[in-house]
Amino acid sequence: MAHFELHRSKINSSNAVGNDVKKIILGLLVSASALASSNKDVPTMSGKNGYVEPFQMFDNVYYIGDKWVSSYAIDTDNGLVIIDTLDYPYSRWIPINLKKLGLAGKPITHILITHGHSDHVGGAQLLQEMYGSKVVMTKSAHNLAIQQSNKSKGDNAFLPPALDIEIKNDSSMVINGHEFKFYLTPGHTEGDFSLDFTVEDKGIEYRAFVVGGHSVDGKDPKMIDQFLSSMEKIRKISLQPPIVKVNLSNHPHKNYLFENRDKLGTRGNPFISETNFFMFLKQQEHLAKKK
Repeated sequence: MAHFELHRSKINSSNAVGNDVKKIILGLLVSASALASSNKDVPTMSGKNGYVEPFQMFDNVYYIGDKWVSSYAIDTDNGLVIIDTLDYPYSRWIPINLKKLGLAGKPITHILITHGHSDHVGGAQLLQEMYGSKVVMTKSAHNLAIQQSNKSKGDNAFLPPALDIEIKNDSSMVINGHEFKFYLTPGHTEGDFSLDFTVEDKGIEYRAFVVGGHSVDGKDPKMIDQFLSSMEKIRKISLQPPIVKVNLSNHPHKNYLFENRDKLGTRGNPFISETNFFMFLKQQEHLAKKK
């Protein structure tokens, strides 16, 4: 019996190694296929065209957006979570950016879309098709994405993604062992959600927040009231300990992203700033009230 158990153990061990090799090969094949697909009709990667070299912000967070719109890759134990996907065709830069960061071999398991404007959802269907990712949105945001897709033309024409996971209310979701909290925060559009999760810097955890819509569009009193209510809701949530110290705005000029990037490595991590986040909320409220 002992000889049989040892023999079976060797077989199981051999099978496990074989399975691991298969997973690695499959990951590389998917990565190669995704990169080949992404290299078709890629916009010129120049600063004049809005291209920004990707960079690491935290142990588990990378900036993969462009000069005007933010996109973040969150590295988890079992794959990447992407937050927002840029306008099409600039979203074709995302797989290339992941390769530059050494993340091309990791699957994109989930795509979190903060709202349905084309500059945030434009690349979701592309990435969903390339990686088999699950797209997470509100129903209202998805409807807006369809409307924006129908209006898109020429080089900017894009398809709406399939809605895999619908955010219906304030909720929490564990994705690949990492918890993400979703809050409905309408005002920029009807379908905005904001995100609350932890990032790590040199192994120390900090609470980060992505405000789903950073401003009000137009002068509709209803939307302005919604927006101001959402900002107050975010403030109350953010002040609950541990207090939010990282502002992952979905537009880079709103969290001084490039200015802080240039300070990385000088003294601490400039993206860790409780003051920055709450000043951002106050500024957005002020702009909304002016309207």
